[in-house]
Amino acid sequence: MAVNLTKMTPFRMIGNLYFVGTLEASSHLIDTGDGLILIDTGYVENAPLIIESLAELGFDIKDVKIILHSHGHGDHTLATAELLKHAPLAKTYVKKEDEIFLRGRFEPDYDMSDGDVIRLGNTEILILETPGHTRGTVSFFFDVTENGVTYRAGMFGGAGTNQLKKRYLDSATKWRFPYRLRGMFFDSVERLRREKVDVFVGNHARQNKTPEKYELMKTASANPFVDPTEWGIFLDAVEARLMGIIKDESRTEFVNYAHRGASTYCPENTMLSFYTGVYMGANGIETDVQKTKDGVLVLYHDDTLGRILGIEGSIKDYTYEELLAYDVKNGELRDKIPTLDDFLSHFKNFDLTFAIELKVAGIEREVADMIRKHGCEGKVIITSFIFGAIEAMKECAPELRVGFLTRLYPKDVEGDEKEKRVIADLIRIGADEICPAAGDFTPERVERWHRLGFRVRSWDISNRDVMKAVCDAGADGMTVNFPDKLTEYIKEQV
Repeated sequence: MAVNLTKMTPFRMIGNLYFVGTLEASSHLIDTGDGLILIDTGYVENAPLIIESLAELGFDIKDVKIILHSHGHGDHTLATAELLKHAPLAKTYVKKEDEIFLRGRFEPDYDMSDGDVIRLGNTEILILETPGHTRGTVSFFFDVTENGVTYRAGMFGGAGTNQLKKRYLDSATKWRFPYRLRGMFFDSVERLRREKVDVFVGNHARQNKTPEKYELMKTASANPFVDPTEWGIFLDAVEARLMGIIKDESRTEFVNYAHRGASTYCPENTMLSFYTGVYMGANGIETDVQKTKDGVLVLYHDDTLGRILGIEGSIKDYTYEELLAYDVKNGELRDKIPTLDDFLSHFKNFDLTFAIELKVAGIEREVADMIRKHGCEGKVIITSFIFGAIEAMKECAPELRVGFLTRLYPKDVEGDEKEKRVIADLIRIGADEICPAAGDFTPERVERWHRLGFRVRSWDISNRDVMKAVCDAGADGMTVNFPDKLTEYIKEQV
Protein backbone atom coordinates (compact mmCIF):
# COMPACT_ATOMS: atom_id res chain seq x y z
CA MET A 1 0.00 0.00 0.00
CA ALA A 2 1.43 3.34 -1.06
CA VAL A 3 2.04 5.95 1.62
CA ASN A 4 1.28 9.60 0.91
CA LEU A 5 4.26 11.62 2.07
CA THR A 6 4.74 15.30 2.70
CA LYS A 7 8.08 16.34 1.26
CA MET A 8 9.94 18.88 3.34
CA THR A 9 12.59 21.24 2.06
CA PRO A 10 15.97 19.68 2.92
CA PHE A 11 18.13 21.93 5.05
CA ARG A 12 21.14 22.14 7.32
CA MET A 13 20.01 21.93 10.92
CA ILE A 14 23.30 22.65 12.65
CA GLY A 15 26.97 22.05 11.89
CA ASN A 16 27.28 19.03 9.62
CA LEU A 17 23.79 17.69 10.39
CA TYR A 18 21.02 17.93 7.76
CA PHE A 19 17.36 17.00 7.52
CA VAL A 20 16.57 15.06 4.31
CA GLY A 21 13.34 13.23 5.20
CA THR A 22 9.61 13.80 5.06
CA LEU A 23 7.11 14.98 7.61
CA GLU A 24 5.89 11.41 8.08
CA ALA A 25 9.29 9.67 8.15
CA SER A 26 12.41 11.50 9.24
CA SER A 27 15.83 10.94 7.74
CA HIS A 28 18.97 12.78 8.80
CA LEU A 29 22.30 13.18 7.03
CA ILE A 30 25.74 13.76 8.54
CA ASP A 31 28.56 14.99 6.31
CA THR A 32 31.69 13.58 7.94
CA GLY A 33 34.15 14.95 5.40
CA ASP A 34 34.99 11.38 4.46
CA GLY A 35 31.59 10.17 3.33
CA LEU A 36 27.98 10.53 4.37
CA ILE A 37 26.04 8.89 7.21
CA LEU A 38 22.28 8.47 6.83
CA ILE A 39 20.17 7.93 9.96
CA ASP A 40 16.90 6.12 9.16
CA THR A 41 15.40 5.93 5.70
CA GLY A 42 11.61 5.78 6.10
CA TYR A 43 8.95 4.30 3.86
CA VAL A 44 9.69 2.91 0.38
CA GLU A 45 8.33 6.15 -1.07
CA ASN A 46 10.97 8.09 0.86
CA ALA A 47 13.82 6.69 -1.26
CA PRO A 48 13.50 8.95 -4.35
CA LEU A 49 12.75 11.94 -2.14
CA ILE A 50 15.91 11.35 -0.09
CA ILE A 51 18.00 11.08 -3.26
CA GLU A 52 16.41 14.28 -4.51
CA SER A 53 16.99 16.04 -1.19
CA LEU A 54 20.67 15.09 -1.14
CA ALA A 55 21.07 16.48 -4.64
CA GLU A 56 19.37 19.74 -3.66
CA LEU A 57 21.91 20.12 -0.85
CA GLY A 58 24.81 19.38 -3.20
CA PHE A 59 25.42 15.79 -2.04
CA ASP A 60 25.49 12.55 -4.02
CA ILE A 61 23.73 9.41 -2.78
CA LYS A 62 26.75 7.42 -3.99
CA ASP A 63 28.79 9.00 -1.18
CA VAL A 64 26.65 7.47 1.57
CA LYS A 65 28.91 5.01 3.40
CA ILE A 66 26.82 4.21 6.49
CA ILE A 67 23.07 3.81 7.01
CA LEU A 68 22.04 3.61 10.67
CA HIS A 69 18.60 2.41 11.74
CA SER A 70 17.26 3.43 15.12
CA HIS A 71 14.91 0.44 15.09
CA GLY A 72 13.31 -1.97 12.64
CA HIS A 73 9.85 -0.55 12.00
CA GLY A 74 8.99 0.12 8.38
CA ASP A 75 8.79 3.89 8.73
CA HIS A 76 12.52 3.80 9.53
CA THR A 77 13.78 0.99 7.25
CA LEU A 78 11.58 0.37 4.20
CA ALA A 79 13.46 2.73 1.86
CA THR A 80 16.84 1.17 2.62
CA ALA A 81 16.74 -1.60 0.02
CA GLU A 82 16.03 0.90 -2.78
CA LEU A 83 18.68 3.35 -1.56
CA LEU A 84 21.30 0.59 -1.52
CA LYS A 85 20.85 0.25 -5.28
CA HIS A 86 22.18 3.80 -5.61
CA ALA A 87 24.71 3.72 -2.75
CA PRO A 88 27.01 0.76 -3.46
CA LEU A 89 29.49 1.74 -0.71
CA ALA A 90 26.90 1.93 2.06
CA LYS A 91 27.02 -0.46 5.01
CA THR A 92 23.84 -0.93 7.02
CA TYR A 93 23.38 -1.23 10.77
CA VAL A 94 20.32 -2.76 12.45
CA LYS A 95 20.10 -4.17 15.97
CA LYS A 96 19.80 -7.94 15.65
CA GLU A 97 16.63 -8.14 17.72
CA ASP A 98 14.82 -5.97 15.15
CA GLU A 99 15.73 -7.94 12.03
CA ILE A 100 12.31 -9.65 12.30
CA PHE A 101 10.76 -6.45 10.95
CA LEU A 102 12.93 -6.38 7.81
CA ARG A 103 11.32 -9.50 6.31
CA GLY A 104 14.30 -10.13 4.07
CA ARG A 105 14.15 -6.78 2.27
CA PHE A 106 17.87 -6.33 2.91
CA GLU A 107 20.54 -8.10 4.93
CA PRO A 108 22.14 -5.80 7.53
CA ASP A 109 25.92 -5.65 7.45
CA TYR A 110 26.36 -4.98 11.15
CA ASP A 111 24.64 -5.43 14.48
CA MET A 112 25.01 -2.73 17.13
CA SER A 113 25.92 -3.19 20.80
CA ASP A 114 25.55 -0.90 23.75
CA GLY A 115 28.42 1.55 23.97
CA ASP A 116 29.62 1.04 20.40
CA VAL A 117 31.14 4.08 18.74
CA ILE A 118 30.76 4.34 14.96
CA ARG A 119 33.48 6.50 13.43
CA LEU A 120 33.68 8.06 9.99
CA GLY A 121 35.68 11.15 9.08
CA ASN A 122 35.15 13.87 11.65
CA THR A 123 32.20 12.18 13.34
CA GLU A 124 31.85 9.69 16.20
CA ILE A 125 28.37 8.35 17.00
CA LEU A 126 27.75 6.72 20.37
CA ILE A 127 25.23 3.86 20.36
CA LEU A 128 23.10 3.26 23.44
CA GLU A 129 20.64 0.38 23.63
CA THR A 130 17.25 1.82 24.61
CA PRO A 131 14.68 -0.97 24.14
CA GLY A 132 10.98 -0.48 24.71
CA HIS A 133 9.47 0.81 21.49
CA THR A 134 11.00 -2.39 20.08
CA ARG A 135 13.42 -4.89 21.59
CA GLY A 136 16.21 -3.59 19.37
CA THR A 137 15.75 0.18 19.60
CA VAL A 138 18.99 2.15 19.88
CA SER A 139 19.68 5.85 20.43
CA PHE A 140 22.39 8.00 18.86
CA PHE A 141 24.63 10.71 20.33
CA PHE A 142 27.25 12.78 18.53
CA ASP A 143 28.88 16.21 18.51
CA VAL A 144 28.07 19.02 16.10
CA THR A 145 30.02 22.26 15.83
CA GLU A 146 28.69 25.64 14.77
CA ASN A 147 30.42 29.04 14.96
CA GLY A 148 33.26 27.47 16.89
CA VAL A 149 30.97 26.02 19.59
CA THR A 150 30.52 22.26 19.99
CA TYR A 151 27.12 20.93 20.98
CA ARG A 152 25.93 17.43 21.90
CA ALA A 153 23.19 16.09 19.63
CA GLY A 154 20.96 13.22 20.69
CA MET A 155 18.18 11.09 19.18
CA PHE A 156 15.86 8.82 21.19
CA GLY A 157 15.63 5.90 18.77
CA GLY A 158 12.06 4.92 19.58
CA ALA A 159 9.94 7.29 21.62
CA GLY A 160 6.50 6.20 20.38
CA THR A 161 4.17 4.61 22.93
CA ASN A 162 1.22 3.43 20.79
CA GLN A 163 3.04 0.14 20.10
CA LEU A 164 3.06 -0.47 23.84
CA LYS A 165 -0.72 -0.52 24.14
CA LYS A 166 -2.05 -3.87 25.32
CA ARG A 167 -4.08 -4.53 22.19
CA TYR A 168 -1.05 -4.02 19.97
CA LEU A 169 1.16 -6.23 22.12
CA ASP A 170 -1.52 -8.91 22.23
CA SER A 171 -2.04 -8.79 18.46
CA ALA A 172 1.67 -9.45 17.88
CA THR A 173 2.01 -12.75 19.76
CA LYS A 174 3.71 -14.37 16.78
CA TRP A 175 6.62 -12.01 17.46
CA ARG A 176 6.44 -12.66 21.20
CA PHE A 177 6.25 -9.06 22.31
CA PRO A 178 6.21 -9.10 26.12
CA TYR A 179 4.46 -6.59 28.33
CA ARG A 180 7.92 -6.15 29.83
CA LEU A 181 8.71 -3.90 26.85
CA ARG A 182 6.91 -1.24 28.85
CA GLY A 183 9.34 -1.65 31.71
CA MET A 184 12.23 -1.51 29.28
CA PHE A 185 10.83 1.74 27.90
CA PHE A 186 10.68 3.32 31.35
CA ASP A 187 14.23 2.09 32.04
CA SER A 188 15.43 3.58 28.75
CA VAL A 189 13.86 6.94 29.57
CA GLU A 190 15.65 6.98 32.92
CA ARG A 191 18.91 6.10 31.24
CA LEU A 192 18.53 8.81 28.61
CA ARG A 193 17.90 11.44 31.29
CA ARG A 194 21.56 11.02 32.23
CA GLU A 195 22.71 12.11 28.77
CA LYS A 196 23.48 15.79 28.25
CA VAL A 197 21.81 16.89 25.02
CA ASP A 198 21.98 20.39 23.56
CA VAL A 199 20.41 19.54 20.21
CA PHE A 200 17.40 17.23 20.31
CA VAL A 201 17.16 15.34 17.00
CA GLY A 202 13.64 14.04 16.48
CA ASN A 203 13.12 10.43 15.51
CA HIS A 204 10.05 11.90 13.84
CA ALA A 205 9.89 15.51 12.66
CA ARG A 206 7.06 16.42 15.01
CA GLN A 207 8.92 15.27 18.12
CA ASN A 208 11.31 18.20 18.07
CA LYS A 209 9.14 20.50 15.92
CA THR A 210 11.49 20.28 12.96
CA PRO A 211 9.18 22.10 10.49
CA GLU A 212 8.57 24.99 12.91
CA LYS A 213 12.26 25.37 13.70
CA TYR A 214 13.09 25.37 10.01
CA GLU A 215 10.81 28.38 9.59
CA LEU A 216 12.32 30.08 12.64
CA MET A 217 15.82 29.66 11.21
CA LYS A 218 14.93 32.08 8.44
CA THR A 219 14.63 34.99 10.88
CA ALA A 220 15.99 33.92 14.28
CA SER A 221 19.31 35.28 15.47
CA ALA A 222 20.13 32.02 17.29
CA ASN A 223 19.75 28.47 16.03
CA PRO A 224 16.40 27.20 17.41
CA PHE A 225 17.67 23.61 17.42
CA VAL A 226 20.01 24.49 20.28
CA ASP A 227 17.94 24.11 23.46
CA PRO A 228 19.44 22.16 26.41
CA THR A 229 16.03 22.01 28.14
CA GLU A 230 14.11 20.35 25.32
CA TRP A 231 15.54 16.85 25.82
CA GLY A 232 14.38 16.54 29.43
CA ILE A 233 10.97 18.02 28.68
CA PHE A 234 10.45 15.51 25.88
CA LEU A 235 11.49 12.56 28.05
CA ASP A 236 9.06 13.67 30.76
CA ALA A 237 6.29 13.83 28.16
CA VAL A 238 6.82 10.36 26.68
CA GLU A 239 7.11 8.82 30.14
CA ALA A 240 3.85 10.44 31.20
CA ARG A 241 2.19 9.33 27.97
CA LEU A 242 3.00 5.65 28.57
CA MET A 243 1.92 5.81 32.20
CA GLY A 244 -1.30 7.42 31.03
CA ILE A 245 -1.90 4.53 28.62
CA ILE A 246 -1.31 1.98 31.37
CA LYS A 247 -3.64 3.72 33.82
CA ASP A 248 -6.31 4.13 31.18
CA GLU A 249 -6.06 0.45 30.24
CA SER A 250 -6.42 -0.57 33.88
CA ARG A 251 -10.02 0.60 33.42
CA THR A 252 -10.81 0.11 29.73
CA GLU A 253 -9.04 -3.27 29.48
CA PHE A 254 -9.81 -4.46 33.02
CA VAL A 255 -10.37 -8.23 33.23
CA ASN A 256 -13.11 -9.50 35.51
CA TYR A 257 -12.06 -13.15 35.91
CA ALA A 258 -14.79 -15.48 37.11
CA HIS A 259 -12.78 -17.46 39.68
CA ARG A 260 -13.36 -21.13 38.94
CA GLY A 261 -16.39 -19.66 37.24
CA ALA A 262 -19.09 -18.00 39.31
CA SER A 263 -18.08 -20.27 42.17
CA THR A 264 -20.09 -18.48 44.86
CA TYR A 265 -23.25 -19.58 43.10
CA CYS A 266 -22.33 -22.74 41.16
CA PRO A 267 -20.24 -25.91 41.48
CA GLU A 268 -16.70 -24.61 41.00
CA ASN A 269 -14.65 -25.32 37.86
CA THR A 270 -17.62 -26.70 35.96
CA MET A 271 -19.21 -25.71 32.69
CA LEU A 272 -22.26 -24.48 34.62
CA SER A 273 -20.04 -22.22 36.71
CA PHE A 274 -18.14 -20.89 33.70
CA TYR A 275 -21.25 -20.09 31.70
CA THR A 276 -22.86 -18.43 34.71
CA GLY A 277 -19.78 -16.25 35.15
CA VAL A 278 -19.99 -15.11 31.54
CA TYR A 279 -23.72 -14.44 31.97
CA MET A 280 -22.86 -12.27 34.99
CA GLY A 281 -20.60 -10.07 32.87
CA ALA A 282 -17.17 -11.63 33.37
CA ASN A 283 -14.79 -11.04 30.46
CA GLY A 284 -12.34 -13.61 31.77
CA ILE A 285 -12.42 -17.10 33.24
CA GLU A 286 -9.93 -18.41 35.78
CA THR A 287 -9.55 -22.15 36.18
CA ASP A 288 -7.12 -24.81 37.39
CA VAL A 289 -5.61 -27.73 35.53
CA GLN A 290 -4.32 -31.10 36.72
CA LYS A 291 -3.76 -34.50 35.07
CA THR A 292 -5.62 -37.73 35.75
CA LYS A 293 -4.17 -41.19 36.14
CA ASP A 294 -4.81 -41.85 32.45
CA GLY A 295 -3.27 -38.56 31.29
CA VAL A 296 -6.38 -36.40 30.77
CA LEU A 297 -6.03 -32.70 31.56
CA VAL A 298 -8.95 -31.77 33.82
CA LEU A 299 -10.10 -28.61 35.57
CA TYR A 300 -9.88 -29.09 39.32
CA HIS A 301 -8.45 -26.99 42.15
CA ASP A 302 -7.69 -28.95 45.32
CA ASP A 303 -4.80 -31.31 46.01
CA THR A 304 -7.30 -33.84 47.36
CA LEU A 305 -10.83 -34.89 46.43
CA GLY A 306 -12.52 -34.78 49.82
CA ARG A 307 -13.88 -31.22 49.88
CA ILE A 308 -15.29 -31.24 46.37
CA LEU A 309 -16.13 -34.87 45.54
CA GLY A 310 -16.29 -36.44 49.01
CA ILE A 311 -13.85 -39.24 48.25
CA GLU A 312 -10.27 -40.06 49.20
CA GLY A 313 -7.20 -39.55 47.06
CA SER A 314 -6.28 -36.97 44.43
CA ILE A 315 -6.82 -36.37 40.74
CA LYS A 316 -3.76 -38.37 39.75
CA ASP A 317 -5.17 -41.48 41.48
CA TYR A 318 -8.22 -41.76 39.20
CA THR A 319 -8.92 -42.13 35.51
CA TYR A 320 -11.16 -39.50 33.99
CA GLU A 321 -13.93 -42.02 33.49
CA GLU A 322 -13.77 -42.93 37.20
CA LEU A 323 -14.03 -39.25 38.17
CA LEU A 324 -17.17 -38.82 36.05
CA ALA A 325 -19.00 -41.08 38.52
CA TYR A 326 -18.94 -38.23 41.04
CA ASP A 327 -20.60 -34.82 41.05
CA VAL A 328 -19.22 -31.40 41.88
CA LYS A 329 -21.85 -29.74 44.10
CA ASN A 330 -22.96 -26.33 45.29
CA GLY A 331 -26.23 -26.56 47.19
CA GLU A 332 -28.71 -28.27 44.93
CA LEU A 333 -26.64 -27.62 41.81
CA ARG A 334 -24.46 -30.41 40.39
CA ASP A 335 -22.12 -30.82 37.45
CA LYS A 336 -19.13 -32.89 36.31
CA ILE A 337 -15.39 -32.18 36.22
CA PRO A 338 -14.65 -30.91 32.68
CA THR A 339 -11.53 -31.45 30.61
CA LEU A 340 -9.30 -28.62 29.41
CA ASP A 341 -10.04 -29.80 25.86
CA ASP A 342 -13.80 -29.40 26.36
CA PHE A 343 -13.38 -26.06 28.09
CA LEU A 344 -11.36 -24.57 25.25
CA SER A 345 -13.70 -26.07 22.66
CA HIS A 346 -16.68 -24.37 24.31
CA PHE A 347 -15.19 -20.96 25.04
CA LYS A 348 -12.44 -20.32 22.50
CA ASN A 349 -14.72 -18.24 20.27
CA PHE A 350 -15.94 -16.07 23.14
CA ASP A 351 -14.35 -12.65 23.68
CA LEU A 352 -12.71 -13.84 26.89
CA THR A 353 -9.32 -14.04 28.51
CA PHE A 354 -8.41 -17.33 30.17
CA ALA A 355 -6.23 -17.53 33.26
CA ILE A 356 -5.16 -21.15 33.46
CA GLU A 357 -3.46 -22.06 36.70
CA LEU A 358 -1.08 -25.01 36.76
CA LYS A 359 -1.80 -26.83 40.01
CA VAL A 360 1.00 -29.33 39.48
CA ALA A 361 4.37 -29.17 37.75
CA GLY A 362 5.31 -31.37 34.80
CA ILE A 363 2.23 -30.80 32.64
CA GLU A 364 3.44 -27.61 30.96
CA ARG A 365 4.09 -29.02 27.50
CA GLU A 366 0.77 -30.89 27.39
CA VAL A 367 -1.15 -27.78 28.43
CA ALA A 368 0.69 -25.68 25.84
CA ASP A 369 -0.08 -28.24 23.12
CA MET A 370 -3.77 -28.17 24.02
CA ILE A 371 -3.85 -24.38 23.88
CA ARG A 372 -2.16 -24.44 20.49
CA LYS A 373 -4.59 -27.10 19.26
CA HIS A 374 -7.46 -24.68 19.85
CA GLY A 375 -5.58 -21.60 18.60
CA CYS A 376 -5.93 -19.84 21.94
CA GLU A 377 -2.35 -18.61 22.33
CA GLY A 378 -3.43 -14.97 22.30
CA LYS A 379 -6.30 -15.47 24.77
CA VAL A 380 -4.48 -17.27 27.57
CA ILE A 381 -2.23 -16.37 30.46
CA ILE A 382 -0.67 -19.29 32.33
CA THR A 383 -0.30 -18.82 36.07
CA SER A 384 0.86 -20.84 39.06
CA PHE A 385 2.01 -20.60 42.63
CA ILE A 386 4.78 -22.97 41.51
CA PHE A 387 7.47 -20.73 40.01
CA GLY A 388 9.20 -23.67 38.33
CA ALA A 389 5.98 -24.43 36.45
CA ILE A 390 5.70 -21.03 34.81
CA GLU A 391 9.44 -21.05 34.13
CA ALA A 392 9.09 -24.41 32.40
CA MET A 393 6.07 -23.15 30.47
CA LYS A 394 8.02 -20.15 29.20
CA GLU A 395 10.79 -22.48 28.05
CA CYS A 396 8.54 -24.88 26.13
CA ALA A 397 6.04 -22.28 24.88
CA PRO A 398 7.70 -18.85 24.80
CA GLU A 399 4.77 -17.40 22.85
CA LEU A 400 2.44 -17.86 25.83
CA ARG A 401 2.09 -15.22 28.49
CA VAL A 402 2.78 -16.28 32.07
CA GLY A 403 2.08 -14.78 35.49
CA PHE A 404 3.12 -15.67 39.02
CA LEU A 405 0.65 -16.05 41.87
CA THR A 406 2.27 -14.97 45.10
CA ARG A 407 1.84 -13.31 48.47
CA LEU A 408 4.59 -10.70 48.45
CA TYR A 409 4.10 -9.30 51.93
CA PRO A 410 3.32 -12.21 54.29
CA LYS A 411 3.71 -11.44 57.98
CA ASP A 412 6.62 -13.85 58.47
CA VAL A 413 8.78 -12.58 55.58
CA GLU A 414 10.45 -9.23 54.96
CA GLY A 415 8.15 -8.05 52.17
CA ASP A 416 10.44 -5.66 50.34
CA GLU A 417 13.17 -8.28 50.05
CA LYS A 418 10.76 -10.95 48.85
CA GLU A 419 9.33 -8.57 46.27
CA LYS A 420 12.81 -7.82 44.92
CA ARG A 421 13.60 -11.53 44.60
CA VAL A 422 10.29 -12.33 42.91
CA ILE A 423 10.57 -9.45 40.45
CA ALA A 424 14.15 -10.36 39.55
CA ASP A 425 13.01 -13.92 38.77
CA LEU A 426 10.02 -12.74 36.74
CA ILE A 427 12.20 -10.43 34.66
CA ARG A 428 14.71 -13.23 34.14
CA ILE A 429 12.16 -15.62 32.63
CA GLY A 430 10.25 -12.93 30.70
CA ALA A 431 7.00 -13.11 32.66
CA ASP A 432 4.15 -10.79 31.71
CA GLU A 433 2.02 -10.57 34.81
CA ILE A 434 2.51 -10.35 38.56
CA CYS A 435 -0.39 -11.66 40.65
CA PRO A 436 -0.05 -10.65 44.30
CA ALA A 437 -2.65 -11.33 46.98
CA ALA A 438 -5.24 -8.63 47.58
CA GLY A 439 -3.61 -7.66 50.87
CA ASP A 440 -0.44 -6.65 49.03
CA PHE A 441 -2.14 -3.95 46.99
CA THR A 442 -1.55 -0.24 47.37
CA PRO A 443 -1.66 2.37 44.58
CA GLU A 444 2.08 2.99 45.04
CA ARG A 445 2.96 -0.67 44.64
CA VAL A 446 0.72 -1.06 41.59
CA GLU A 447 2.42 1.89 39.91
CA ARG A 448 5.82 0.41 40.74
CA TRP A 449 4.84 -2.94 39.21
CA HIS A 450 3.42 -1.16 36.17
CA ARG A 451 6.67 0.76 35.72
CA LEU A 452 8.49 -2.56 35.65
CA GLY A 453 6.27 -3.52 32.71
CA PHE A 454 3.99 -6.08 34.34
CA ARG A 455 0.26 -6.41 34.08
CA VAL A 456 -1.06 -6.61 37.65
CA ARG A 457 -3.80 -9.02 38.76
CA SER A 458 -5.08 -9.85 42.22
CA TRP A 459 -6.43 -12.95 43.89
CA ASP A 460 -7.84 -13.65 47.40
CA ILE A 461 -10.78 -11.26 46.96
CA SER A 462 -12.77 -12.17 50.06
CA ASN A 463 -15.54 -9.57 49.92
CA ARG A 464 -16.86 -6.52 48.08
CA ASP A 465 -14.78 -4.04 50.09
CA VAL A 466 -11.55 -5.84 49.20
CA MET A 467 -12.68 -6.01 45.58
CA LYS A 468 -13.22 -2.23 45.50
CA ALA A 469 -9.87 -1.50 47.18
CA VAL A 470 -7.93 -3.59 44.67
CA CYS A 471 -9.79 -2.08 41.73
CA ASP A 472 -9.22 1.45 43.02
CA ALA A 473 -5.50 0.75 43.51
CA GLY A 474 -5.18 0.44 39.72
CA ALA A 475 -5.13 -3.32 39.16
CA ASP A 476 -5.56 -4.62 35.62
CA GLY A 477 -7.78 -7.49 36.71
CA MET A 478 -8.78 -9.79 39.55
CA THR A 479 -10.26 -13.19 40.14
CA VAL A 480 -13.59 -13.11 41.98
CA ASN A 481 -16.07 -15.79 43.01
CA PHE A 482 -18.88 -13.24 42.52
CA PRO A 483 -18.28 -11.67 39.06
CA ASP A 484 -21.72 -10.06 39.10
CA LYS A 485 -20.71 -7.73 41.95
CA LEU A 486 -17.50 -6.75 40.15
CA THR A 487 -19.46 -6.13 36.94
CA GLU A 488 -21.75 -3.77 38.85
CA TYR A 489 -18.83 -1.89 40.42
CA ILE A 490 -17.03 -1.47 37.09
CA LYS A 491 -20.20 -0.01 35.56
CA GLU A 492 -20.38 2.47 38.44
CA GLN A 493 -16.90 3.77 37.55
CA VAL A 494 -17.70 4.58 33.93
